[in-house]
Amino acid sequence: MPATRTPWPLIAALYLTGLIAGAQFTKVSLTLEGLAQVYPGWPVAFAVSGVAVIGILFGAMAGGITASFGPRRAILWALGASALVGAAQAILPPFPGFMALRVVEGAGHLVLVVAVPTLMAGLAAPRDRAMVMGLWATFFGVGFALAALLIGDDLRLAYGGHALCAAIMLGVLWAILPRGVTVARRPLPRLSDHVMIYTTPRLFAPGLGHGIYAMLFLALITFLPAALDALWLAPVLPLAGIVGSFAAGVLARWIAPGTLVWTTFIAMAALFALTMIAGMLAPYVLILAMGVSGIVAGAGFAAVPWLNDADDDRALSNGALAQLGNIGTFTGTPVLAALGQGAYLPVAIVVCLGAACLTGLAYRAARS
Repeated sequence: MPATRTPWPLIAALYLTGLIAGAQFTKVSLTLEGLAQVYPGWPVAFAVSGVAVIGILFGAMAGGITASFGPRRAILWALGASALVGAAQAILPPFPGFMALRVVEGAGHLVLVVAVPTLMAGLAAPRDRAMVMGLWATFFGVGFALAALLIGDDLRLAYGGHALCAAIMLGVLWAILPRGVTVARRPLPRLSDHVMIYTTPRLFAPGLGHGIYAMLFLALITFLPAALDALWLAPVLPLAGIVGSFAAGVLARWIAPGTLVWTTFIAMAALFALTMIAGMLAPYVLILAMGVSGIVAGAGFAAVPWLNDADDDRALSNGALAQLGNIGTFTGTPVLAALGQGAYLPVAIVVCLGAACLTGLAYRAARS
């Protein structure tokens, strides 16, 4: 039976778990300089992208695994693995061993970002579900911001502290997650499940918009502050995106999430065009544009339970969302870097207009 009241303390605990998942990326990206000193001559940047590769290859299968084992077991396993792996990373083993640990951590990260929102959507009352998913959409940005504030120069302390947080949250969720919290089970996933997911619009439509958003967002916040000669934008743009993502949860109470996605892409195209001609006001228009872009992320997460009534289908859809999101973050930055500074905003406009058409058609097919 659907929940009649949202268990907010449990939702808060699951959101904290999402912050730990976000920090699995950021704890390494924020300590790359220290890693380069520990591992001179090794390609330490791959320690970040290795997690994204796991998401690209196995994102959809993570949804199937969650649907097979149930989100409670999947979350507890992933937190336990994260605690153990983080503790091992704090020892700073030889670089090949460190990379192997990152691969294992990438698997745990992937399970968390699929299982946690699946469970949050299932626990939330229908009237609160869109807001809960909008809150979840902020996990990466908030996790990045907190990690930037808390992580210092001591690698052992950073990695060990993250492992301790994962262990604490494992104990908390072990105690407060009801054992009866589960979903309808599916068999373990097969490679053929990719075909099923990507030929079923209600399963892949949320991930389609999220993947395009992720491609643009990460690339634009990386390059545009310098391109506009406004380096102060670097910490501001991610915060603007967080505000937009949470706002999407509120807006989705009155506007269908699918409609929010494709109309927001049109609004983004218009704001990027305005940025090109705004002169001295361009940085401020860009802040608004990136804030609006966060609506796509929040609406995409809200669209998963909106399109899929069954929890096991939500797990599969969240898996596709994770997979396409990782593809977006992996590809956007090198593509814009190759095209050059003059192409940043024109390419963003074209991509947004194309995304509006594609997502509009996908959501229409998903609801038909």
